[in-house]
Amino acid sequence: MRDSSSLQRLGGQRYQIVDRHDISLARILLNCNLLRSKKAFLSKKRTIRSEAELRQAARELLVSGTGIVWRWREGASGERLELKLDGCRRGFDVEFRLAPGAREVDRLAERLGSRPRLLVAPSLSESLVRHCRERGVNCMDLNGRLWLRADGILVDRHPTECRRFRPAALVPDIFQPKSSRIARALLSQPSREWTQTELRERTALSPGLISRLVRHLVHEGLVSQRGRILRLSQPDGLLDAWAARDNWSKRATVWQYSVLEADPQVVAQRLVDTSAEAVSLAFTQWFAANLRHPYTEPAVVTAYVSALPGEKSMRALGARPVSEGGTLWLAVPNDEGVFRETQRVGRFTLACDAQIYLDLLRVGLRGPDQAKVLRAWDGFGKGPA
Repeated sequence: MRDSSSLQRLGGQRYQIVDRHDISLARILLNCNLLRSKKAFLSKKRTIRSEAELRQAARELLVSGTGIVWRWREGASGERLELKLDGCRRGFDVEFRLAPGAREVDRLAERLGSRPRLLVAPSLSESLVRHCRERGVNCMDLNGRLWLRADGILVDRHPTECRRFRPAALVPDIFQPKSSRIARALLSQPSREWTQTELRERTALSPGLISRLVRHLVHEGLVSQRGRILRLSQPDGLLDAWAARDNWSKRATVWQYSVLEADPQVVAQRLVDTSAEAVSLAFTQWFAANLRHPYTEPAVVTAYVSALPGEKSMRALGARPVSEGGTLWLAVPNDEGVFRETQRVGRFTLACDAQIYLDLLRVGLRGPDQAKVLRAWDGFGKGPA
């Protein structure tokens, strides 16, 4: 060390050292960064194309430092891992899979053995991890996701931001604007049985896209299939996965308006009365949630519209556009799927409960609180009584 204020580089990281004695502290901090690998390639996107690549990457990950002491063992029946944590030692039979699905998890759960099984994959979705937990299968991926449940041990570690591993086969994105129509339909009637033909008619998606999306949903264990009959098996899992990916500001373009009328019901009724017949309209967020399950008096009336009202309608509404602070929000969605799953409450057409819930999650004015209360309500997703 040349002087007391020089920068030291340890394992690719830079630390400001203010005193010679702090060198040891910096080394301790480096070693305590449990989920960061010393291998530079782990911070970049990497596609795993074969089981051999998966095995090698898993070995490098586990020896690079994960906060848990792992030892690889070779056995007559294949590879196994021995874990040491807080004085506990447990052995796991390792199963490497490039793209595991719910059915494969079920098969692993049914196989008997003297040791618990550990499923290792390049990447695992939260819905598949949920299925693993329910079936008693331990699992981990190369992005830092780890679920272990054995005698005396419980580990639930979520993915890190610095690693991005993926399998070679691309999976469809079920939450893209058009693709999300199928999730919206399933969540609007969670107890209904469907066929692909019925879903195609309901969503107006192409047969090819419907087939790919359904195959992925079944693969993830979110939808069960018996012959041609499909049924949503994990409503909470599907909604949680959608909420994790959803972005209200990217799904719709929102215009705010100031209105003189203070009563939300009057504002909403005027909007209905002044909207052209060709314009689709569905209320959401606070106003819609309050009609479904009252929680707080809505300060804002929000509605999806297929087109903005004209100047004449704006005058009839007594509304003028503002940059912020408006009490009337009109949202033009990027996809018309929000108008395909609606419900009627009194005089008003509302978005489906799942859509209302998503729309409240990332806005202010106690929106997340109202979303939580709405979802916890027994009538959530069941339509008007």
